[in-house]
Amino acid sequence: MLENIIEELRHLMAEKLDRNIKLEEIDPDAPLLGDGSKLDSLAIVELIILSEENFGIEFGEDDLTMEAFANLRTLAGVIAARRVPAGA
Repeated sequence: MLENIIEELRHLMAEKLDRNIKLEEIDPDAPLLGDGSKLDSLAIVELIILSEENFGIEFGEDDLTMEAFANLRTLAGVIAARRVPAGA
């Protein structure tokens, strides 16, 4: 499940973000912000909105941390946790 979310996130970044990022350039373990990334804070906000729409989730205030957006793998874990129905 986590790998599927990562793959969907990679496609969102390549196809929906206006950042000229090619799918094959997106490493799920690379930092989303900082020197190794082509994303700025505005792109992260766009990624949050796209993720909420695409995965049918709503990030909680506690989810919106630098740690949650460290890389795509970490973000996929947050999304996976949000997709689990309450009490499941």
